[in-house]
Amino acid sequence: MKFKTFYKIFLFVAVATALADYFITQMGFKTFIPLFEANPYIRLLMRWFSPFLASTILFLITLVLILGAYKLSTSYFNAEPYNGHLKDVWNYLTKSGTVKGRDLIIFATIALYIIFIHMHLTGFISWLRLFMM
Repeated sequence: MKFKTFYKIFLFVAVATALADYFITQMGFKTFIPLFEANPYIRLLMRWFSPFLASTILFLITLVLILGAYKLSTSYFNAEPYNGHLKDVWNYLTKSGTVKGRDLIIFATIALYIIFIHMHLTGFISWLRLFMM
């Protein structure tokens, strides 16, 4: 598998879980009291905005961060070793004596995607549990 494909899988899953969490949150706000929201950032924004607007603002911020991180790292995928396979990247990272800035950017964005995937997946599951009750 090419490294770029591996990276895009993380990107797709991060966007998909954010979308799923956003839509189930909107449905949850229509069905339940918005105080059931577990996300502290949405609850903070709910002080000034309606719950629907607060979750939309946070969803758009998340989407901008995800797509901005992708835009930041796309130029590095044309250079060696990131235009090759996962094995090539692994060999480069294990044999490299120093860490370059591009390496940090690429793997920091993957870590950001993993954090967003976890956060939105747990948010989706918590709303799903409320709907199943």
